[in-house]
Amino acid sequence: MISCSPREIQKAYKILKSIASKFVEDRDTENALKYIDQCISLVQQFNWIYADEELEMLEKRIGELLLPEMPVDYQVEQERVVFFDDFCLTYVLTIQYLEALVKAGKKVLYVTSRYRYNNDTKRFFSHIEKLNGVEIVKVHNRSISHTIADVYEQIISFHPSKILLHIYANSKVIPALYVLPKQITKYLINLADQTFWLGARVIDYCIEFRPFGATVSLECRGLKENQLLMLPFYPIKDENPFAGFPKEVEGRLIVFSGGDIYKTLDSKRTYWKLIKMILDTYPEVVFLFAAKVIDQRGKDWINGFIKENQFEERFLYIGFRPDIYEVLKHCDIYMGTSPASGSLMSQLAATNAKPILQYYYPGTSDDETEQALCVNDVFQISYQNVDGFLQEAGRLIEDSDYRKRQGERLRNAMMQKDQFDDALCRTIESNETQFIIEKKAVDYKHLERRWYELEKCGFCNLLPYLYGVLGPSNCIRHVPSLFVKKQMMVLKNKLHISS
Repeated sequence: MISCSPREIQKAYKILKSIASKFVEDRDTENALKYIDQCISLVQQFNWIYADEELEMLEKRIGELLLPEMPVDYQVEQERVVFFDDFCLTYVLTIQYLEALVKAGKKVLYVTSRYRYNNDTKRFFSHIEKLNGVEIVKVHNRSISHTIADVYEQIISFHPSKILLHIYANSKVIPALYVLPKQITKYLINLADQTFWLGARVIDYCIEFRPFGATVSLECRGLKENQLLMLPFYPIKDENPFAGFPKEVEGRLIVFSGGDIYKTLDSKRTYWKLIKMILDTYPEVVFLFAAKVIDQRGKDWINGFIKENQFEERFLYIGFRPDIYEVLKHCDIYMGTSPASGSLMSQLAATNAKPILQYYYPGTSDDETEQALCVNDVFQISYQNVDGFLQEAGRLIEDSDYRKRQGERLRNAMMQKDQFDDALCRTIESNETQFIIEKKAVDYKHLERRWYELEKCGFCNLLPYLYGVLGPSNCIRHVPSLFVKKQMMVLKNKLHISS
Protein backbone atom coordinates (compact mmCIF):
# COMPACT_ATOMS: atom_id res chain seq x y z
CA MET A 1 0.00 0.00 0.00
CA ILE A 2 1.27 3.49 -0.88
CA SER A 3 0.83 5.75 2.14
CA CYS A 4 0.43 9.52 2.39
CA SER A 5 2.86 11.69 4.35
CA PRO A 6 1.76 13.98 7.20
CA ARG A 7 2.60 16.98 5.02
CA GLU A 8 0.37 15.72 2.20
CA ILE A 9 -2.48 15.01 4.61
CA GLN A 10 -2.30 18.43 6.22
CA LYS A 11 -2.08 20.14 2.82
CA ALA A 12 -5.14 18.25 1.61
CA TYR A 13 -6.98 19.34 4.75
CA LYS A 14 -6.28 23.01 3.98
CA ILE A 15 -7.53 22.57 0.41
CA LEU A 16 -10.77 20.92 1.57
CA LYS A 17 -11.25 23.71 4.09
CA SER A 18 -10.79 26.36 1.38
CA ILE A 19 -13.40 24.62 -0.81
CA ALA A 20 -15.86 24.61 2.11
CA SER A 21 -15.14 28.31 2.70
CA LYS A 22 -15.86 29.13 -0.95
CA PHE A 23 -19.22 27.37 -0.76
CA VAL A 24 -20.08 29.37 2.37
CA GLU A 25 -19.23 32.59 0.52
CA ASP A 26 -21.59 31.46 -2.26
CA ARG A 27 -24.28 30.68 0.38
CA ASP A 28 -24.32 27.04 -0.77
CA THR A 29 -24.72 25.59 2.72
CA GLU A 30 -25.40 22.03 1.59
CA ASN A 31 -22.08 21.67 -0.23
CA ALA A 32 -20.25 23.68 2.41
CA LEU A 33 -21.37 21.24 5.10
CA LYS A 34 -20.42 18.26 2.95
CA TYR A 35 -16.87 19.56 2.57
CA ILE A 36 -16.67 20.40 6.26
CA ASP A 37 -17.58 16.75 6.84
CA GLN A 38 -14.69 15.72 4.60
CA CYS A 39 -12.35 17.96 6.60
CA ILE A 40 -13.51 16.39 9.85
CA SER A 41 -13.18 12.85 8.52
CA LEU A 42 -9.58 13.58 7.59
CA VAL A 43 -8.45 15.41 10.72
CA GLN A 44 -10.20 12.90 13.02
CA GLN A 45 -8.26 10.07 11.39
CA PHE A 46 -4.93 11.63 12.40
CA ASN A 47 -5.64 14.26 15.09
CA TRP A 48 -2.65 16.56 14.66
CA ILE A 49 -5.00 19.29 15.96
CA TYR A 50 -7.99 19.12 18.31
CA ALA A 51 -9.87 22.28 17.32
CA ASP A 52 -10.00 24.60 14.30
CA GLU A 53 -10.97 28.27 14.50
CA GLU A 54 -11.67 28.57 10.75
CA LEU A 55 -14.07 25.62 10.68
CA GLU A 56 -15.82 26.98 13.78
CA MET A 57 -16.40 30.28 12.02
CA LEU A 58 -17.72 28.50 8.92
CA GLU A 59 -20.21 26.62 11.10
CA LYS A 60 -21.22 29.92 12.74
CA ARG A 61 -21.75 31.57 9.36
CA ILE A 62 -23.83 28.61 8.14
CA GLY A 63 -26.04 28.92 11.22
CA GLU A 64 -26.52 32.63 10.54
CA LEU A 65 -27.42 31.95 6.89
CA LEU A 66 -29.93 29.21 7.68
CA LEU A 67 -31.60 30.29 10.90
CA PRO A 68 -33.41 33.36 12.22
CA GLU A 69 -31.90 35.31 15.09
CA MET A 70 -34.06 35.13 18.20
CA PRO A 71 -35.19 38.30 20.00
CA VAL A 72 -33.06 39.58 22.86
CA ASP A 73 -35.92 39.07 25.33
CA TYR A 74 -36.32 35.34 24.55
CA GLN A 75 -37.65 33.61 27.68
CA VAL A 76 -36.45 30.28 29.07
CA GLU A 77 -38.04 27.98 31.66
CA GLN A 78 -35.52 27.08 34.34
CA GLU A 79 -36.60 23.47 34.88
CA ARG A 80 -36.57 22.58 31.18
CA VAL A 81 -33.55 20.81 29.68
CA VAL A 82 -32.87 19.58 26.14
CA PHE A 83 -30.72 16.48 25.69
CA PHE A 84 -29.50 16.39 22.08
CA ASP A 85 -28.12 12.97 21.19
CA ASP A 86 -26.13 11.81 18.17
CA PHE A 87 -25.17 8.63 20.05
CA CYS A 88 -28.64 7.17 20.43
CA LEU A 89 -27.43 3.77 19.22
CA THR A 90 -25.12 3.56 22.23
CA TYR A 91 -27.54 2.50 24.91
CA VAL A 92 -25.17 2.70 27.84
CA LEU A 93 -24.11 6.33 27.34
CA THR A 94 -27.43 8.19 27.41
CA ILE A 95 -29.92 6.67 29.80
CA GLN A 96 -27.93 7.61 32.91
CA TYR A 97 -28.10 11.32 32.08
CA LEU A 98 -31.83 11.21 31.37
CA GLU A 99 -32.56 9.30 34.58
CA ALA A 100 -30.48 11.74 36.62
CA LEU A 101 -32.25 14.75 35.08
CA VAL A 102 -35.69 13.26 35.75
CA LYS A 103 -34.66 12.44 39.32
CA ALA A 104 -33.67 16.11 39.74
CA GLY A 105 -37.17 17.18 38.71
CA LYS A 106 -36.28 18.43 35.22
CA LYS A 107 -38.63 18.33 32.26
CA VAL A 108 -36.53 16.91 29.43
CA LEU A 109 -36.82 17.09 25.66
CA TYR A 110 -34.78 14.29 24.08
CA VAL A 111 -33.88 15.15 20.47
CA THR A 112 -31.99 13.03 17.96
CA SER A 113 -31.44 13.29 14.21
CA ARG A 114 -29.34 10.11 13.88
CA TYR A 115 -30.98 6.78 14.48
CA ARG A 116 -31.90 3.59 12.70
CA TYR A 117 -34.99 1.63 13.57
CA ASN A 118 -33.96 -1.85 14.68
CA ASN A 119 -34.29 -4.06 17.75
CA ASP A 120 -31.55 -2.19 19.62
CA THR A 121 -33.06 1.26 19.14
CA LYS A 122 -36.52 -0.14 19.83
CA ARG A 123 -35.34 -1.20 23.31
CA PHE A 124 -33.52 2.08 23.74
CA PHE A 125 -36.55 4.25 22.99
CA SER A 126 -38.81 1.93 24.93
CA HIS A 127 -36.67 2.59 28.01
CA ILE A 128 -36.80 6.37 27.51
CA GLU A 129 -40.57 6.32 27.00
CA LYS A 130 -40.95 4.91 30.50
CA LEU A 131 -39.22 7.92 32.07
CA ASN A 132 -41.71 10.44 33.42
CA GLY A 133 -41.01 13.94 32.21
CA VAL A 134 -39.10 12.99 29.04
CA GLU A 135 -40.49 13.92 25.63
CA ILE A 136 -38.89 12.32 22.54
CA VAL A 137 -38.42 14.02 19.18
CA LYS A 138 -36.83 12.23 16.22
CA VAL A 139 -35.88 14.66 13.49
CA HIS A 140 -36.08 12.92 10.13
CA ASN A 141 -33.20 13.68 7.79
CA ARG A 142 -34.14 15.38 4.56
CA SER A 143 -31.47 17.79 3.39
CA ILE A 144 -28.73 18.77 5.82
CA SER A 145 -30.09 22.33 5.94
CA HIS A 146 -33.59 21.12 6.76
CA THR A 147 -32.23 18.95 9.55
CA ILE A 148 -30.44 21.91 11.11
CA ALA A 149 -33.56 24.08 10.87
CA ASP A 150 -35.79 21.34 12.35
CA VAL A 151 -33.44 20.72 15.27
CA TYR A 152 -33.21 24.46 15.95
CA GLU A 153 -36.99 24.84 15.94
CA GLN A 154 -37.46 21.92 18.33
CA ILE A 155 -34.98 23.41 20.78
CA ILE A 156 -36.22 27.01 20.85
CA SER A 157 -39.92 26.04 20.96
CA PHE A 158 -39.23 24.04 24.15
CA HIS A 159 -37.74 27.14 25.86
CA PRO A 160 -35.06 25.23 27.81
CA SER A 161 -32.63 26.90 30.17
CA LYS A 162 -29.97 24.28 29.37
CA ILE A 163 -28.97 21.92 26.58
CA LEU A 164 -26.74 18.86 27.06
CA LEU A 165 -24.94 17.69 23.93
CA HIS A 166 -24.01 14.14 23.02
CA ILE A 167 -22.61 14.94 19.59
CA TYR A 168 -20.27 13.70 16.88
CA ALA A 169 -17.51 15.92 15.55
CA ASN A 170 -19.64 16.82 12.51
CA SER A 171 -23.01 16.98 14.26
CA LYS A 172 -25.70 18.85 12.36
CA VAL A 173 -26.68 20.68 15.54
CA ILE A 174 -23.44 22.72 15.68
CA PRO A 175 -24.51 25.55 13.28
CA ALA A 176 -27.77 25.83 15.26
CA LEU A 177 -25.84 26.21 18.52
CA TYR A 178 -24.23 29.38 17.21
CA VAL A 179 -27.64 30.96 16.70
CA LEU A 180 -29.38 29.74 19.85
CA PRO A 181 -30.39 32.45 22.32
CA LYS A 182 -27.65 33.29 24.83
CA GLN A 183 -30.09 32.50 27.64
CA ILE A 184 -29.70 28.77 26.90
CA THR A 185 -26.60 27.35 28.62
CA LYS A 186 -24.82 24.79 26.44
CA TYR A 187 -22.93 21.79 27.91
CA LEU A 188 -20.93 19.40 25.74
CA ILE A 189 -20.46 15.88 27.13
CA ASN A 190 -16.89 15.23 25.95
CA LEU A 191 -16.95 11.51 25.22
CA ALA A 192 -14.61 11.81 22.23
CA ASP A 193 -11.95 13.64 24.22
CA GLN A 194 -9.09 11.95 22.35
CA THR A 195 -10.07 13.26 18.91
CA PHE A 196 -10.79 16.46 17.01
CA TRP A 197 -14.30 17.89 17.24
CA LEU A 198 -16.17 21.07 16.42
CA GLY A 199 -18.13 23.16 18.90
CA ALA A 200 -15.37 24.42 21.20
CA ARG A 201 -16.20 28.06 20.41
CA VAL A 202 -19.93 27.81 20.95
CA ILE A 203 -20.34 25.77 24.14
CA ASP A 204 -20.46 27.33 27.59
CA TYR A 205 -19.20 24.30 29.51
CA CYS A 206 -17.47 21.02 28.74
CA ILE A 207 -18.29 17.97 30.86
CA GLU A 208 -15.10 15.89 31.05
CA PHE A 209 -14.86 12.31 32.30
CA ARG A 210 -11.08 12.08 32.86
CA PRO A 211 -8.01 14.30 33.41
CA PHE A 212 -6.59 13.59 29.94
CA GLY A 213 -9.61 15.09 28.17
CA ALA A 214 -9.66 18.09 30.47
CA THR A 215 -5.96 18.71 29.77
CA VAL A 216 -6.49 18.56 25.99
CA SER A 217 -9.46 20.94 26.28
CA LEU A 218 -7.30 23.45 28.15
CA GLU A 219 -4.16 23.13 26.06
CA CYS A 220 -5.49 22.45 22.57
CA ARG A 221 -9.17 23.41 22.31
CA GLY A 222 -8.87 26.89 23.78
CA LEU A 223 -11.29 26.29 26.64
CA LYS A 224 -10.86 28.06 29.97
CA GLU A 225 -10.48 26.32 33.30
CA ASN A 226 -13.85 27.58 34.57
CA GLN A 227 -15.55 25.98 31.55
CA LEU A 228 -14.44 22.47 32.53
CA LEU A 229 -16.74 20.33 34.66
CA MET A 230 -15.34 16.94 35.72
CA LEU A 231 -17.94 14.18 35.90
CA PRO A 232 -16.93 10.51 35.59
CA PHE A 233 -19.78 8.36 34.28
CA TYR A 234 -21.02 4.83 34.86
CA PRO A 235 -22.58 2.37 32.41
CA ILE A 236 -26.18 1.27 32.58
CA LYS A 237 -27.03 -2.37 32.04
CA ASP A 238 -28.55 -2.92 28.62
CA GLU A 239 -31.63 -5.08 28.28
CA ASN A 240 -30.40 -7.39 25.52
CA PRO A 241 -30.60 -11.11 26.37
CA PHE A 242 -27.42 -13.18 26.27
CA ALA A 243 -26.83 -14.59 22.77
CA GLY A 244 -24.44 -17.31 23.93
CA PHE A 245 -20.86 -18.26 23.10
CA PRO A 246 -19.28 -20.68 20.59
CA LYS A 247 -19.03 -24.29 21.79
CA GLU A 248 -15.22 -24.05 21.95
CA VAL A 249 -15.40 -22.03 25.21
CA GLU A 250 -17.04 -24.77 27.27
CA GLY A 251 -14.99 -25.70 30.31
CA ARG A 252 -12.31 -23.10 29.64
CA LEU A 253 -11.33 -19.88 31.36
CA ILE A 254 -12.54 -17.01 29.18
CA VAL A 255 -10.50 -13.87 28.58
CA PHE A 256 -12.55 -11.34 26.66
CA SER A 257 -11.48 -8.19 24.83
CA GLY A 258 -13.18 -5.84 22.45
CA GLY A 259 -13.56 -2.39 20.96
CA ASP A 260 -12.56 -0.54 17.81
CA ILE A 261 -9.89 -2.58 16.06
CA TYR A 262 -7.75 0.50 15.35
CA LYS A 263 -7.07 0.66 19.09
CA THR A 264 -5.17 -2.65 18.80
CA LEU A 265 -2.83 -1.66 15.96
CA ASP A 266 0.78 -0.55 16.10
CA SER A 267 3.88 -1.42 14.11
CA LYS A 268 5.12 -3.83 16.81
CA ARG A 269 1.78 -5.72 17.01
CA THR A 270 2.04 -5.30 20.80
CA TYR A 271 -1.54 -6.17 21.72
CA TRP A 272 -1.54 -9.28 19.56
CA LYS A 273 1.83 -10.43 20.94
CA LEU A 274 0.46 -10.15 24.48
CA ILE A 275 -2.52 -12.32 23.54
CA LYS A 276 -0.19 -14.91 22.01
CA MET A 277 1.95 -14.97 25.19
CA ILE A 278 -1.13 -15.63 27.32
CA LEU A 279 -2.52 -18.35 25.06
CA ASP A 280 0.87 -20.06 24.65
CA THR A 281 1.44 -20.10 28.42
CA TYR A 282 -2.05 -21.09 29.59
CA PRO A 283 -3.69 -23.88 27.55
CA GLU A 284 -6.86 -23.66 29.67
CA VAL A 285 -7.59 -20.15 28.35
CA VAL A 286 -9.77 -19.27 25.38
CA PHE A 287 -9.76 -15.70 24.07
CA LEU A 288 -12.89 -13.98 22.73
CA PHE A 289 -12.74 -10.74 20.73
CA ALA A 290 -15.70 -8.53 19.80
CA ALA A 291 -15.70 -5.40 17.66
CA LYS A 292 -17.97 -3.08 15.78
CA VAL A 293 -18.43 -3.80 12.09
CA ILE A 294 -14.96 -3.97 10.56
CA ASP A 295 -13.88 -3.88 6.92
CA GLN A 296 -12.00 -6.56 5.04
CA ARG A 297 -8.61 -5.25 6.19
CA GLY A 298 -9.65 -5.73 9.82
CA LYS A 299 -10.97 -9.23 9.12
CA ASP A 300 -7.79 -10.14 7.25
CA TRP A 301 -5.72 -8.91 10.22
CA ILE A 302 -7.66 -11.10 12.67
CA ASN A 303 -7.74 -14.15 10.39
CA GLY A 304 -4.01 -13.81 9.73
CA PHE A 305 -3.30 -13.76 13.47
CA ILE A 306 -5.40 -16.90 14.02
CA LYS A 307 -3.87 -18.82 11.12
CA GLU A 308 -0.29 -17.76 11.85
CA ASN A 309 -0.50 -19.04 15.43
CA GLN A 310 -2.88 -21.98 14.87
CA PHE A 311 -5.39 -20.46 17.30
CA GLU A 312 -8.49 -21.70 15.43
CA GLU A 313 -10.06 -23.01 18.64
CA ARG A 314 -8.30 -20.65 21.08
CA PHE A 315 -8.93 -17.16 19.64
CA LEU A 316 -12.54 -16.58 18.55
CA TYR A 317 -13.81 -13.44 16.86
CA ILE A 318 -17.45 -13.05 17.90
CA GLY A 319 -18.26 -9.91 15.90
CA PHE A 320 -20.44 -7.05 17.11
CA ARG A 321 -22.39 -7.98 20.24
CA PRO A 322 -25.42 -5.87 21.21
CA ASP A 323 -25.56 -8.04 24.36
CA ILE A 324 -22.15 -6.72 25.44
CA TYR A 325 -23.19 -6.43 29.10
CA GLU A 326 -24.09 -10.14 29.16
CA VAL A 327 -20.92 -11.05 27.27
CA LEU A 328 -18.81 -9.52 30.04
CA LYS A 329 -21.01 -11.09 32.70
CA HIS A 330 -20.24 -14.56 31.30
CA CYS A 331 -16.46 -14.04 30.99
CA ASP A 332 -13.74 -14.44 33.61
CA ILE A 333 -11.27 -11.66 32.76
CA TYR A 334 -11.45 -8.56 30.58
CA MET A 335 -8.33 -7.48 28.67
CA GLY A 336 -8.23 -3.90 27.42
CA THR A 337 -6.97 -2.98 23.97
CA SER A 338 -3.52 -1.47 23.38
CA PRO A 339 -1.95 0.96 22.49
CA ALA A 340 -5.29 2.73 23.10
CA SER A 341 -8.03 1.46 25.38
CA GLY A 342 -11.71 2.18 25.86
CA SER A 343 -13.09 3.44 29.15
CA LEU A 344 -16.63 2.21 28.48
CA MET A 345 -15.53 -1.41 28.04
CA SER A 346 -13.46 -1.21 31.21
CA GLN A 347 -16.45 0.17 33.08
CA LEU A 348 -18.72 -2.57 31.76
CA ALA A 349 -16.19 -5.10 33.03
CA ALA A 350 -16.00 -3.40 36.43
CA THR A 351 -19.76 -3.15 36.86
CA ASN A 352 -19.86 -6.92 36.29
CA ALA A 353 -17.08 -7.36 38.89
CA LYS A 354 -14.64 -8.73 36.32
CA PRO A 355 -10.91 -8.10 36.78
CA ILE A 356 -9.06 -6.16 34.10
CA LEU A 357 -5.78 -6.83 32.31
CA GLN A 358 -4.38 -3.68 30.72
CA TYR A 359 -1.05 -2.81 29.11
CA TYR A 360 0.02 0.66 27.96
CA TYR A 361 3.24 1.86 26.40
CA PRO A 362 5.55 3.59 28.90
CA GLY A 363 4.60 7.27 29.13
CA THR A 364 1.09 6.83 27.72
CA SER A 365 -0.90 9.92 28.67
CA ASP A 366 -4.35 8.86 27.47
CA ASP A 367 -4.45 5.77 29.69
CA GLU A 368 -8.15 5.43 30.41
CA THR A 369 -8.38 2.57 32.89
CA GLU A 370 -7.48 4.21 36.20
CA GLN A 371 -8.82 7.57 35.01
CA ALA A 372 -12.22 6.11 34.21
CA LEU A 373 -12.58 3.72 37.17
CA CYS A 374 -10.74 5.04 40.23
CA VAL A 375 -13.37 7.33 41.70
CA ASN A 376 -13.88 5.77 45.15
CA ASP A 377 -10.59 3.88 45.42
CA VAL A 378 -7.19 4.49 43.84
CA PHE A 379 -5.02 1.48 43.00
CA GLN A 380 -3.01 0.01 40.14
CA ILE A 381 -4.96 -1.69 37.38
CA SER A 382 -2.84 -1.14 34.25
CA TYR A 383 0.84 -1.86 33.59
CA GLN A 384 3.43 -0.09 31.47
CA ASN A 385 5.89 -2.97 31.45
CA VAL A 386 5.30 -6.36 29.85
CA ASP A 387 6.66 -8.39 32.80
CA GLY A 388 4.28 -6.74 35.25
CA PHE A 389 1.37 -7.27 32.86
CA LEU A 390 2.17 -10.97 32.39
CA GLN A 391 2.61 -11.53 36.12
CA GLU A 392 -0.83 -10.03 36.73
CA ALA A 393 -2.26 -12.17 33.92
CA GLY A 394 -0.83 -15.31 35.52
CA ARG A 395 -2.16 -14.45 38.95
CA LEU A 396 -5.66 -13.70 37.63
CA ILE A 397 -5.72 -16.91 35.58
CA GLU A 398 -4.35 -19.22 38.27
CA ASP A 399 -5.96 -17.78 41.43
CA SER A 400 -9.77 -17.70 41.34
CA ASP A 401 -10.00 -16.03 44.77
CA TYR A 402 -7.71 -13.20 43.66
CA ARG A 403 -9.70 -12.90 40.43
CA LYS A 404 -12.90 -12.46 42.42
CA ARG A 405 -11.38 -9.95 44.86
CA GLN A 406 -10.01 -7.77 42.06
CA GLY A 407 -13.36 -7.77 40.28
CA GLU A 408 -15.21 -6.70 43.44
CA ARG A 409 -12.65 -4.00 44.16
CA LEU A 410 -13.10 -2.59 40.66
CA ARG A 411 -16.88 -2.54 40.99
CA ASN A 412 -16.66 -0.62 44.28
CA ALA A 413 -14.05 1.81 42.94
CA MET A 414 -16.08 3.11 40.01
CA MET A 415 -18.73 5.83 39.95
CA GLN A 416 -22.02 4.62 41.42
CA LYS A 417 -25.48 5.58 40.15
CA ASP A 418 -26.49 7.68 43.17
CA GLN A 419 -23.16 9.49 43.06
CA PHE A 420 -23.62 10.31 39.39
CA ASP A 421 -27.23 11.47 39.82
CA ASP A 422 -26.27 13.83 42.62
CA ALA A 423 -23.10 15.10 40.92
CA LEU A 424 -24.83 15.84 37.60
CA CYS A 425 -27.57 17.80 39.35
CA ARG A 426 -25.09 19.87 41.38
CA THR A 427 -22.85 20.37 38.34
CA ILE A 428 -25.47 21.94 36.07
CA GLU A 429 -27.09 23.93 38.88
CA SER A 430 -23.84 25.53 40.05
CA ASN A 431 -21.81 25.36 36.80
CA GLU A 432 -18.89 24.37 38.97
CA THR A 433 -16.94 21.12 38.84
CA GLN A 434 -17.73 18.65 41.63
CA PHE A 435 -14.48 16.74 41.17
CA ILE A 436 -10.94 18.05 41.27
CA ILE A 437 -9.41 18.45 37.81
CA GLU A 438 -5.78 17.36 37.70
CA LYS A 439 -3.78 18.20 34.58
CA LYS A 440 -1.81 15.42 32.88
CA ALA A 441 1.48 15.68 31.07
CA VAL A 442 0.46 14.94 27.47
CA ASP A 443 2.99 14.06 24.79
CA TYR A 444 1.07 15.26 21.74
CA LYS A 445 3.80 14.25 19.28
CA HIS A 446 3.65 10.70 20.61
CA LEU A 447 -0.13 10.63 20.12
CA GLU A 448 0.20 12.11 16.64
CA ARG A 449 2.68 9.42 15.64
CA ARG A 450 0.28 6.76 16.90
CA TRP A 451 -2.51 8.05 14.66
CA TYR A 452 -0.25 8.22 11.60
CA GLU A 453 0.97 4.71 12.32
CA LEU A 454 -2.52 3.35 11.63
CA GLU A 455 -2.11 4.05 7.93
CA LYS A 456 1.26 2.32 7.86
CA CYS A 457 -0.36 -0.70 9.54
CA GLY A 458 -2.83 -0.85 6.64
CA PHE A 459 -5.84 0.16 8.72
CA CYS A 460 -6.75 3.05 6.42
CA ASN A 461 -5.94 3.44 2.74
CA LEU A 462 -5.94 7.22 2.49
CA LEU A 463 -4.54 7.81 -0.98
CA PRO A 464 -7.62 6.88 -3.07
CA TYR A 465 -9.85 8.75 -0.60
CA LEU A 466 -7.88 12.00 -0.84
CA TYR A 467 -7.55 11.71 -4.60
CA GLY A 468 -11.29 11.15 -4.85
CA VAL A 469 -12.41 14.10 -2.71
CA LEU A 470 -9.83 16.55 -4.09
CA GLY A 471 -9.99 15.50 -7.72
CA PRO A 472 -7.03 15.29 -10.13
CA SER A 473 -6.89 19.04 -10.89
CA ASN A 474 -6.58 20.06 -7.21
CA CYS A 475 -3.98 17.36 -6.67
CA ILE A 476 -1.89 18.49 -9.66
CA ARG A 477 -2.17 22.16 -8.66
CA HIS A 478 -1.71 21.94 -4.89
CA VAL A 479 -0.33 18.49 -3.92
CA PRO A 480 1.38 17.05 -7.02
CA SER A 481 2.98 14.28 -4.98
CA LEU A 482 -0.51 12.85 -4.34
CA PHE A 483 -1.17 12.80 -8.08
CA VAL A 484 2.13 10.98 -8.71
CA LYS A 485 1.41 8.44 -5.95
CA LYS A 486 -2.07 7.82 -7.36
CA GLN A 487 -0.63 7.03 -10.79
CA MET A 488 1.93 4.72 -9.16
CA MET A 489 -0.89 2.91 -7.34
CA VAL A 490 -2.86 2.49 -10.58
CA LEU A 491 0.23 1.11 -12.34
CA LYS A 492 0.99 -1.20 -9.44
CA ASN A 493 -2.57 -2.58 -9.50
CA LYS A 494 -2.39 -3.14 -13.28
CA LEU A 495 0.91 -5.02 -12.95
CA HIS A 496 -0.56 -7.11 -10.13
CA ILE A 497 -3.62 -8.05 -12.22
CA SER A 498 -1.56 -8.89 -15.30
CA SER A 499 0.77 -11.12 -13.32
